[in-house]
Amino acid sequence: PSSAASDVYKRQQKKIAEILSTQDKAIELQERKIEELKRFKKGCLEKMFPRKGQKVPETRFPGFTGDWEQRKAKELFVSTADKGYPELPVLSATQDRGMIRRDENSINIFHDKKNEAGYKRVLPGQFVIHLRSFQGGFAHSAIEGITSPAYTVFGFSEPEKHDSEYWKYVFTSKSFIQRLETVTYGIRDGRSISYEEFLTLGFVYPSKAEQTAIARYLDKLSDLITLHQRKLEEMKRQKKALMQLLLTGIVKTK
Repeated sequence: PSSAASDVYKRQQKKIAEILSTQDKAIELQERKIEELKRFKKGCLEKMFPRKGQKVPETRFPGFTGDWEQRKAKELFVSTADKGYPELPVLSATQDRGMIRRDENSINIFHDKKNEAGYKRVLPGQFVIHLRSFQGGFAHSAIEGITSPAYTVFGFSEPEKHDSEYWKYVFTSKSFIQRLETVTYGIRDGRSISYEEFLTLGFVYPSKAEQTAIARYLDKLSDLITLHQRKLEEMKRQKKALMQLLLTGIVKTK
């Protein structure tokens, strides 16, 4: 009887291992899919923006021709310090989501509400240079709110000629972050970015229509990656739950 019971136990263990192995393979496949999408997006970022010294990118959408414009940052952007809006939500700069409501951020940062009248207003489509240079230190805002007066808030001198979503990709691109090395100073608590020196940088950029075409394409890729990442997280949760059920004997293997 003990031998028979031992055989049953071994068969159950083997079956559990097989089930979990199948789950592991599915998870691995999903992880590979995400990495492939990230590589593809990275390749797009390299090909859809001109290389150093060039005025056109390697890859363009149909219907767009001609050289991109070249301007200094000081001609394109203007900083703002609009204060006196304590009723607006306080925003925080994040590494991967740009500016978000502070109450949605998992990091709880204490601040005195009495100081909020001195906070700077941020409008949708503007950027915030925060003191710690996460992914370059430029955070795009899709929402209105207020942020620390220690941060630099800037937008476009001619908003009608630009798509902020496009510039969001420019400011988080590897090539731009490398260029920021020339306008950063200090090593304590991250690198600080000099806005005045940032204004001396030159940019090559397309028409607003082409900016929008590039941004929407990259947005779709970003959304697809996020979708697959959520699916991966769900698969991992399901595996963990199944493991608990199998190992505790709540779910029996046949």
